[in-house]
Amino acid sequence: MRIVTVIPISKGINKDTLTYFTQKDVTAGSIVSIPLRKKMAFGLVVDSKIAQEMKSELKTLTFNIKKIDNIETRSFVLGSFIESAQKIADYNASSVGAVLSALIPKTILEGSKNLSYTPKPARPPEEGAGGEKLNRVFYETVLLQSDDDERYATYRGLIREEFAKNRSVFFCLPGAEDLLNAKSTLEKGIEKYTYLLHSSLSKKEIISVWQKVISDPHPVLIIATGLFLSLPRNDLGTIILEKESSRAYKMQTRPFIDIRTAVEMIAKQLNIRLVLGDMLLRTETLWEEKNGVYTALLPLKFRSLSTADCELLDMRAPQDMKKKEFKIFDEKLKKLICEAKENNEHTFLFCGRKGLYPQTVCSDCGTVVVCKNCNTPVVLYSKKNSSQNKNLFVCHHCGERRDAEELCVHCKGWRLNPLGIGVDRVVEEVNSIVKDANIIVIDKEHISTHKQAVKARDLFYKTPGSIMVGTEMALTYLNDKIENAAVVSLDSYFSIPDFQINEKIFHILLTLRALSQKRLIFQTRQENAKMFDYALRGNLIDFYRDEIEERKSIGYPPFTTYIKITIEGERDAIKKIMSETIEFMKPYDVSMFDAFNPGSKSKYTIHGLISLPKGKWVDRVLLDKLRSLPQQFMIRIDPITLL
Repeated sequence: MRIVTVIPISKGINKDTLTYFTQKDVTAGSIVSIPLRKKMAFGLVVDSKIAQEMKSELKTLTFNIKKIDNIETRSFVLGSFIESAQKIADYNASSVGAVLSALIPKTILEGSKNLSYTPKPARPPEEGAGGEKLNRVFYETVLLQSDDDERYATYRGLIREEFAKNRSVFFCLPGAEDLLNAKSTLEKGIEKYTYLLHSSLSKKEIISVWQKVISDPHPVLIIATGLFLSLPRNDLGTIILEKESSRAYKMQTRPFIDIRTAVEMIAKQLNIRLVLGDMLLRTETLWEEKNGVYTALLPLKFRSLSTADCELLDMRAPQDMKKKEFKIFDEKLKKLICEAKENNEHTFLFCGRKGLYPQTVCSDCGTVVVCKNCNTPVVLYSKKNSSQNKNLFVCHHCGERRDAEELCVHCKGWRLNPLGIGVDRVVEEVNSIVKDANIIVIDKEHISTHKQAVKARDLFYKTPGSIMVGTEMALTYLNDKIENAAVVSLDSYFSIPDFQINEKIFHILLTLRALSQKRLIFQTRQENAKMFDYALRGNLIDFYRDEIEERKSIGYPPFTTYIKITIEGERDAIKKIMSETIEFMKPYDVSMFDAFNPGSKSKYTIHGLISLPKGKWVDRVLLDKLRSLPQQFMIRIDPITLL
């Protein structure tokens, strides 16, 4: 009989390890099926000992040890990955099991009986010019900041260099569409050894590709999302994390892991090279490079080139002073749209918000129309019925929909005034100036699946003279350059109280600049248009200087590490719980504040914020306190927003 120590692969278990006994021979690294809270779950064996060697310890136990019989697979993940998971768990104030559940696909666990790998001997040292043995593999984080074409040319060289040294490469991206675009660029000449993995594949496809990757004797290129970092290849020489600035790397569910942080810990544990690449790296990453923590693979490019004719249009003053109209398009943008249609050129119009109007306000008392469930400002949409057009108010926070024919809840006034510019309003405006316009819309209201988005994108590129109107969602799918692009409205982003919002806006502008070949227009009603000017000229260095100085003056990251704890529930009850938590967390200061959209009285959201000086996390005392909080608390380290 053997006594085994198992990490339960589950998000809802606070304990890192559990103990079981089995009559079967099982070794560390195996996947087993374990009884857990009257259910069966998967567990990862981290230790296995003969029971006779533990007689004295077993006699002192105050609980009964349960039996396990089902050994799913042996040699499932690398020991170094388990050690990385433990460090990732500490950093995120989570359990090891929760980290494993986030980084090992459920499909792979369910099919693990057929996915054991054969452990390979340690990587042999390389031979130097004089015949001496050299081990050139060591951990380092290097940065690559340049335009897309130059970055991918560098990646191709790195991959072939690693293959020549008999090493594999893991190429990490945040989403499925990004992966497909990268594969077509990187696999040329090494198609047989390039493997693609993402959650949109079928279960059968995921299991098949996983099996091929772990059994291929040749070095491989794995192009995948962070969900597949657990793949057991002990010949990895480099991990490349592309689109390093993408917010999509931050998981939105427990344990709220940031894949960028996880990748760094995994690379360090494997003692291999990590490459972080983007058109513009995060402010925090560039600050680390300036302070010698990271190094540049090639000199960082702070000037982006473009062939497009770029122009900034100030929309603050009414363009027709007699009519005093609120114009959606400047006359120059109207002309661009018309000429593009005549010349069969493609045009993309970016809009920051969905619907007809992002906000509706009472003209009599100034009250904003909000959701009746969660108090979030609603968006006005046009809904076409068989007999008439009917407007709807839609809440994007909780999904509530209701008839827009209503009075102000505060003063009962009927003068509800829609404000702002939404995607549907832009579509209406295009239809009014271009006859028979072929308009394609990509936003979350019109497109609900990846397949629909790909179909819409392909139709746009195949149709000469077509016009696409879209939000940020569309930028992910535009995988080839177009003649013309314009920002119709982005100003609403500036009102979001988010310390990373400037960086987010600048990335959107740079992406549009990189897409455009012929003409690019930015419309704005912002008084301070410096950021737009930087983006139009591809001036990355001045944007970074302004951003880092602003963050330094206020004390934002990278000068601070934020820990945000969140609780939801009945308003009075959770306020009392949070007040008690503040006392419990002493001597650490916790600032309590309502969420940006706190919700209704029955489902209210409150945040608590802890600010630590840079480099002071992980604090073991604070970590123990955070881990002891009830499961109803959500803990986020380095949150992407404080809202």
